[in-house]
Amino acid sequence: MTAELLMNFRDTNPPADIPISAMTASQCLDVIADADRMKSFYDARIAQALTRFAELRPPSRQGMDLADGAREEVSMELGITPQAADTQIQQARKLVTRLPATLSALADGHIDHRRAVALADLTSDLSKEDAHNVEKQVLAQGKRPSHGKFRDAVRRHTIKADADAAARRRAAARKRRDVFCRPCFDGMSELSVNLTAEDAAAVHKRIDTLAREAKTPGDTRTIGQRRADVLVDLILGEGKKLFNVTVNVTVPMTTLMGLNEHPGELSGYGPITAEHARELATNATWRRILTDPAGQVLEVSRRRHASPALADHIRLRDRYCRVPGCNVLAEDSEIDHTVRHSDQGETSAANTGAHCKYHNLWKERSPWTVDQPTPGTFTYTSPEGRTYTTEPDPYPSPDSPTPPTLSIVR
Repeated sequence: MTAELLMNFRDTNPPADIPISAMTASQCLDVIADADRMKSFYDARIAQALTRFAELRPPSRQGMDLADGAREEVSMELGITPQAADTQIQQARKLVTRLPATLSALADGHIDHRRAVALADLTSDLSKEDAHNVEKQVLAQGKRPSHGKFRDAVRRHTIKADADAAARRRAAARKRRDVFCRPCFDGMSELSVNLTAEDAAAVHKRIDTLAREAKTPGDTRTIGQRRADVLVDLILGEGKKLFNVTVNVTVPMTTLMGLNEHPGELSGYGPITAEHARELATNATWRRILTDPAGQVLEVSRRRHASPALADHIRLRDRYCRVPGCNVLAEDSEIDHTVRHSDQGETSAANTGAHCKYHNLWKERSPWTVDQPTPGTFTYTSPEGRTYTTEPDPYPSPDSPTPPTLSIVR
């Protein structure tokens, strides 16, 4: 059996009542530990408040565990995605209703939120009694010296408590395999893949082997750079010739002409440098988009079904599903009427917008209201009467340096 390196709970010293600029290194550590403990205390309060909020938003349809629109209320209040809000609500409910000792340890600052979530998630398939036993055994040995060691301890005890539940979690986790892309900084993105442990190890080994074989005399690339290049060649073909993938790059014509260095925008990523935009435009098919001086796209149509031109206009204007926090691209969303066509709503840029399939249904099922007071400006009003107004992101323009805003009215 693997021996555990333990790190028991201990009290922190109260921080010295002097300016941080005058503190010793030891006193700085006291401030850090005390602030971290207080952060855990407030994380526990948030969990309790989220659970109570969920109780006040019971589901109105079968198969649901929360009212339509409830997660959007939390999402817009905190400035996070609806999916992230839903995850926080579910984790909070597990802590409050199933693991009172864990919630107490979090409130006392003995463990942090990540450790509390690990206990909640990894014991979710256990019976309440087994979950309490695992909680008791894990917490009795302290927080461990790292999050990874703490999670290992929880996994070890959950497998011992119910091997069948561990097998069910493994089967469920395998169904969630997927590939994700997350924008980073400086024109880069992070591509990650969720695979079974054995498949991931085999894939990484294969990429690493090819990367080491790819080194030639004079090759100055690091092993990491060669791994990345090997992966791109495997998927897109050498020279990226296997597939013709459409990626929208928006950039002012004056930037393409080299008259200025205003940033462009890569669809699904965000702002990129002028140099990067010019590189991408070198071998590209160009499409002209007319904007006003503020960077907003111009077009109007009154047809019942959005014409291809109007649909393109809306997707280029909105870029993403317009519900604040939703990251579904407009090109993967539906062109939705703000005022229903059956209620005499016209099919125009002033009465349509991009909403993903989920949020299109959400508008109909929840007590939220959606208005579009001016073309491209959306106001969402929650059941509590709180309003959240968003403007479409302006395209890069010398005349529109101000970033888009989210206005919250309580």
